[in-house]
This record gives sequence, structure tokens and C-alpha cells, in this order.
Amino acid sequence: MRLLVLTAAALAVAGYASQEADAAGEGETSPGSSPEEDSKTKPYVAPQVEGLHWVETFDGDVWSRWTPSSNERYNGRFTVEKRKQEALVGDVGLLVPAEAKHYGVATVFAPLEGKPDVPFVIQLEVKFQDGLTCGGSYVKLFNSESGQARDFDNETPYVIMFGPDRCGATDKVHFILRHKSPKTQEWEEKHFKDPPNVPHDQLSHLYGLVINPDNTFEIQIDGQRKAEGSLLTSMQPPVNPPKEIDDPFDKKPADWVEEAMMDDPEASKPDDWDEDEPSTIVDTDVQMPAGWREDAEPKIADPAASRPDDWDDEEDGEWEPPMIPNPDCKVGCGKWKPPMKSNPKYKGKWHAPRIDNPDYKGIWKPKQVPNPNYFVDEAPCVLPRINAVGIDIWTMNGGILFDNMLLSTSVEAATSFADQSWRLRSQLEELQKPSRKKGGIFEMIKGDIVPLCITATAIVLATLWCCCMRSGVPPPPKPARSDNAKSEKKESRAASAKEGTSSESSKKAAEDDSTKNGGKSQQEKEEKPKAKKPEEGGLGDIDSGDS
Repeated sequence: MRLLVLTAAALAVAGYASQEADAAGEGETSPGSSPEEDSKTKPYVAPQVEGLHWVETFDGDVWSRWTPSSNERYNGRFTVEKRKQEALVGDVGLLVPAEAKHYGVATVFAPLEGKPDVPFVIQLEVKFQDGLTCGGSYVKLFNSESGQARDFDNETPYVIMFGPDRCGATDKVHFILRHKSPKTQEWEEKHFKDPPNVPHDQLSHLYGLVINPDNTFEIQIDGQRKAEGSLLTSMQPPVNPPKEIDDPFDKKPADWVEEAMMDDPEASKPDDWDEDEPSTIVDTDVQMPAGWREDAEPKIADPAASRPDDWDDEEDGEWEPPMIPNPDCKVGCGKWKPPMKSNPKYKGKWHAPRIDNPDYKGIWKPKQVPNPNYFVDEAPCVLPRINAVGIDIWTMNGGILFDNMLLSTSVEAATSFADQSWRLRSQLEELQKPSRKKGGIFEMIKGDIVPLCITATAIVLATLWCCCMRSGVPPPPKPARSDNAKSEKKESRAASAKEGTSSESSKKAAEDDSTKNGGKSQQEKEEKPKAKKPEEGGLGDIDSGDS
């Protein structure tokens, strides 16, 4: 016990020494951040925006450009804040401050209309500072007919919805295109069939969608292509409807048979087929084992146990002796039951064999008729007019931060903007990740050599002190537990009863032996020379007597 106490004290001293060493090391650097910390951050510099149709860095007077929705369903309010852990110091973004709320905000800009020979690029940066378990962080591109951003809400028709979303079984980067039918003039949502998953971390990530002039597209995460497809073949439902459709007036004939197989009408159940036979029966060949006691219980009250003297019926309840295995049940006790075996006569429920159905005509399908709404759009990549971006989300996680949104018709300009903004931040965030010391155990020892030496010296000295000061005299017996500890008394009462019985039996046997030997045992005990008192030595107990 003393060794443990002294070891703990030594570790405490070593810990204090380590803190002092760290404090001294910190004092050697200049006030403010250390050089290592300085290498993990950089001052924010606004990126160049040449070649971009629209860009939003959330610098300056944000609320002169963005307007919260006037719809009452949006009980959350965006704020413009710095990140909790900055990489580009001073940079801000659009923050979702609280969870379990609806957020709606939009901005209007100069219209962008698709052209046949140029790509379309949307890009945005999102950071889940508190993680994301259930919530969206996507944006909607739409045409604001009124030109008023406050009119935007969840019912506003959009052209593209793009961005990460995760909740329950949903974990994907949405890409939804709303396409207008030239025949019906109706807008229909077209969902990408194989969207990529959302990264599971709290770092800043760049999400990009590039729609090419040949109708192909790709979804990028952090500048890397994660999914690709074609607007003509990868959307569900397809952009272009089928040329033919089911005839809505065609009905299946009443005598149409779709069952390929049928019960054999000529088959009948055999006379010896008994459906009532059980699957298992009693094995009559097995007899009760010799020595099995059907009249005995598996456990009996311990006959050697006795009621403790201090048992209180009012406080402890009625005393009952502990139960022990019945020594007469070595083979078994209680009602014996023979085992079950498989019934050789069991056949189960009879079924007629199946045969080919002569009336089978196949699965009925309505006849095909020309689709009155059929059309072919060979260039859905040419998008309609877009002049606004809106965020309409509900989330159970706060701390979502949007930044560096853009629309462009130049992939190179969007990439250059990302290199000046997200890529710089991402490189710094990688440096800010907590990492283990390189070099293994030797580097760890080298870095903490002073506290380790102090700890080792203290443990050695404590061990030697305990060995030198150890007494040869046996320690006094531990004091008996208090009579008031009723709970402990109950737990040990059965064991005490057994020990008492055994002790009395041993004592009586000793007295009988003493009587037979004419009292010599007591005399020999008195004449036996006393053992020499052990001497105290520097390395423990040393007994000079014969062993």
C-alpha cells in the first residue's frame, strides 16, 4: 500500500515537473502564437473573381445582397461569422447558428442563360463545424420573376438543386434538374440516379457541378470527380419521355391466365398418407437411468447450517438455511422424461404435384400507344434563365457554414478561384489536425526526458525505502466489521454458519485426541521452545532459526 502511495506521489511530482518544463518552453517563445501555430494559419485575402458570372464570399455588407425569406415557416436566422477554428484568419461565411430550425434566405443577381457551346459551373464551400447527422446544406438556383429575394420559399420553382444532404438513410450530394416539357409546359424534377456520398468529417469541403455542352456532367468534391453521367441517360425519370406508353383504356381480359403452373387435377392423396402424424415422438427404447431419484429434489437445505445467534426475525425476516446440491442426485432427480425422436411415419400435409398450366398465356401487359406528350430535347444542358440563389433547409445540426459560392461558364476560372480560397484553407486545416509525434517511442522519450527521469528516480527510491523499512512483525489483525452493517451480515451469514459447524467439529475431534493421548498434546505444547523473534534486516524478514 505504501509503495502505491509513494508511486502516485512520484508521478504527481513528475507531472508538475513536466508542466513547469512546458511552461518554461512556452516562455521562451515570443508573446502570441508560436511559430508552429503561425505556420497553420494565414491571413485571409479575398480571391480574384475575374471570369466568374456571380460569386459570393460573404465579405462586406452581406445583408445588402441577401434577404431572409418573408415566409413565417423559417424560424431560423442566418448570421455571418468566422469559423470556430480559423485557417484563413479573418475569413467569414454564412452560418447556421442553431439546430432544429428552418432557414430560408436568397439573393438576386444579373441573369445567366445557358448557351449551346459553353459549360455551366456551380461551386460552393460547406463546413460542418459540429458534424452533420440530420440536415441539408444545398442551394437552389431559380429565376425570380418578381426580382424580390424575400419572396423565395420552399414552394418556389427552381432549375437546379445541388449540395450535400444527410438524414437517416439519405447520405448524398443532391443533383436535381427541373425540366420544362415543351408539350405540356409543366416542370418535372429529374434526379441523378447515382449521387456520391457526403464526407463524414468537420473539414471544409468544396462541392462542384459541371454541366458540359455535350450533356455530360460530373459532380466534384474537393476538386476530384466523384460521380458522372449524362442528362439524357442518368436522370430518373428521364429528361425525354418514352415514345410509347401503356394504353390507359386497355384492360386485362377476364379469362386471361397468368399462372404458369397449376395443381395436377388427376392427383389424389394416398390412402396411407396420415397428415395427423406428429413430426416427433417419444423414444420408447430409452429407459430411465439407474440411480435416478424421481422422489428427490435437485437441491436441499444444508443440514450443517444453523441459525446465527444474532439473527433478528423482525429486521432480517424468517431465517432459512442455504440450499446445496442434493448428494443423492449424482445421476439425476425429479420427474424423468424420455427423449423425443423423429417420427418415421410423419409425412406432413399432402400437396398435389405441380404441372404446366395448359391455359397459361403469360403476364398481361396493356398494349402500347403513341405518347401524346412525347418530345426530344437533345440539349437539356442549355439551361433556362437563372437570376437567383436561395437556401431552403431544415437541420438538426447547428454550425453549418456556407462560403465561396459561384456560378460560371468557365471551368478554369472556377478552378482558379478555388485554388485561392478553398484549397489554401484545406491545406491549413490538414496541418491543424491533431497528430501523433513521429519517430515512435524514442522521440516521445526524447521530448519528455526530464519528467521521465524524475519519475524513474522517484519510483526506485520509493521501492528501496519500502524494502528497508519493512517490519518483520506480522501486522495486527483487521478489526471486525461493525455490528450495524446489516447488509454485510446478511451476505456472509450462510458462510459463517458453515464455518461455525466445521470449527466445532474440529475442536471436538482435537479434544478426543487429547483425551486418548493422556493429555500429552497440551504438555508437549507447553514444553515446545518458543520461536525466536525474527530480526529486522535491510532486505526483508530474516529468520536465524532453522528452517
